Amino acid sequence: MKRSAAKSLPVTMYHYVNESPGAITVSPACFEAHCRAMAEKGWRGVSLAEAEDFLVHGESLPEKSALMTFDDGFLDNYIHALPALRAHRHKAVLFAVSSRLEAGDSPRVSLTELLSGESRPLPHVNHPVQKNAHGFTVRNDVFCNHAEVRAMEESGVISVASHSRGHYGVFTGPEFTSFAAPGNQKRTFYRTGTEYFWGLPNFKVGPGLLHRAFLPDPDMLECIRRLVPQSNQEALVFFADERNIQKLKETAARFAENPGRFETHEERRERMWREINGGKAELESLLGREVKSLCWPWGKYSPEALALALEAGFSVLFTTSEGPNPPSQPLAVHRFKAKAQSGSWLVSRLRVYARPLAGAFYARLRNLF
Repeated sequence: MKRSAAKSLPVTMYHYVNESPGAITVSPACFEAHCRAMAEKGWRGVSLAEAEDFLVHGESLPEKSALMTFDDGFLDNYIHALPALRAHRHKAVLFAVSSRLEAGDSPRVSLTELLSGESRPLPHVNHPVQKNAHGFTVRNDVFCNHAEVRAMEESGVISVASHSRGHYGVFTGPEFTSFAAPGNQKRTFYRTGTEYFWGLPNFKVGPGLLHRAFLPDPDMLECIRRLVPQSNQEALVFFADERNIQKLKETAARFAENPGRFETHEERRERMWREINGGKAELESLLGREVKSLCWPWGKYSPEALALALEAGFSVLFTTSEGPNPPSQPLAVHRFKAKAQSGSWLVSRLRVYARPLAGAFYARLRNLF
């Protein structure tokens, strides 16, 4: 009996797979339950190559097909997700931020150890959120190294595609109300093209491939840097004194009439090209093959960024917007966040997004709330 063909490809979006609770984290046990439930209900996680053929060329896929994706390139994806995927005969794709991949000529856990279940524990992988010496919560994210990325590809289980070169944000304007000071670090990707230092005005930050960047006046930044100590302990003492904060405000106020400028069109194009094409080139050098898929950082991009991605040679572009994915529609691939819920919950969402009309209606409904 001939199997029915997929009318839409549901795409799941994961980030962390570890033991540290978080909004974009699922535990190893939860992820294993997702993989098991998919397999038990007849769903198969397809390879990136199969997904690209479906999305670009309309090549047929079995009805219960899904693409499982991981953003950023965290080591816990290799340690915890790969064995679970292989055990249940699924495949997946990891979208790597190429500049965050660590150097390394050998995996910290070999593929043989990993797949045999004999790998040694790596406790820091499971606990990326920690307290520093001053009692602040900080992130200590561990990314895959070069050898681990190659090992994933060698396994045939997880392919690697691009999530840009640096996942950088940009300052979106000259307005600010506070300054960078030692404290809790909540985000992994908070850097911009401006060097981060204590006392830096906290300009609003937005996705780098969406916005035109505001460039603070270098003279203002240098005056602030000279005023504020850069060691953590000295900076804590500095910001504990309201008189110092007042001096900092007065220093910044001297540049109130001309705090900086917006980048030119050519500067914007060059910056975006470094992010888009630079990530592609670095991964292709590492993997020894063409990289055709790009996942937009934060799921946000401008028309110019889209044109640059196509110019760089990408043919499939992934977003963070929910919805169905009919064949031959590769330039705005929808994904849905895989939450730390049951396997039956995940399967229910796969069923919705496997149906073009139902998936589109459900996505619109969710956007209303």
